[in-house]
Amino acid sequence: IHFPNFPIYSASFLGDSGSVVVSSRRPHFYVYDAVAGKVDRVPNIPGREERSLETMATSPDGRLIAFVGNDGYIILVEAKSKLWVADLKMNGSARAVTFTPDGEHVIASGGDGEVYKWDIRSKRCVDRFKNEDGTVTSSLSASSRFLAVGAESGVVNMYNDRATSMSSGSFSTKRDPIKSIMNLQTSADYCKFNHDGQILAMSSRREKNSMKLLHVPTSTVFSNWPTSKTPLNYVWSMDFS
Repeated sequence: IHFPNFPIYSASFLGDSGSVVVSSRRPHFYVYDAVAGKVDRVPNIPGREERSLETMATSPDGRLIAFVGNDGYIILVEAKSKLWVADLKMNGSARAVTFTPDGEHVIASGGDGEVYKWDIRSKRCVDRFKNEDGTVTSSLSASSRFLAVGAESGVVNMYNDRATSMSSGSFSTKRDPIKSIMNLQTSADYCKFNHDGQILAMSSRREKNSMKLLHVPTSTVFSNWPTSKTPLNYVWSMDFS
């Protein structure tokens, strides 16, 4: 399938529906139904004025799409109707977004390194903390137990993922990572847990063969793969089957 004049920056399956959302540095996006062989062009998100929808994530059940918008907004769109559902707002600029595996929360971070977690149903922020690295967040991934935060410095911090009650009216902005992975020399552009959270993959698109795998239970980076002889070239995208 080819999308003319549409360099693909993000692509993600909508649950197990057989449909794929494809986005770019354009105000429109596509939904490709791989079963029917049909392409649906969505011209824009009503009520929003973003000129680029290049960064997005889909919920595990395929019901929602979360786009990174302007001025710290995360835009939730219903996948079936392609219509706006809600805006989630953070203070700094948004650069990365992901859903938790249960689909109940959205996590985002960006220019100021602050990590936000919202409850999907209430649209309320339930957790917020400062990534210890302190630089711009470039990637996020969540497992059932942990949250990986990749930064432009190349550091990937892994935290215990938890929801914090806002009954006190504020969050504890200080949080120590349980592991800091410093094996990437350039920006940690992608990080991804596998389906059971046992492996965390990390990569940078700015340097050749820049990809590492972490064995989460032992917090150990695999030394036997990839190696200097693995022909990865520049890693622009990755996922687990």
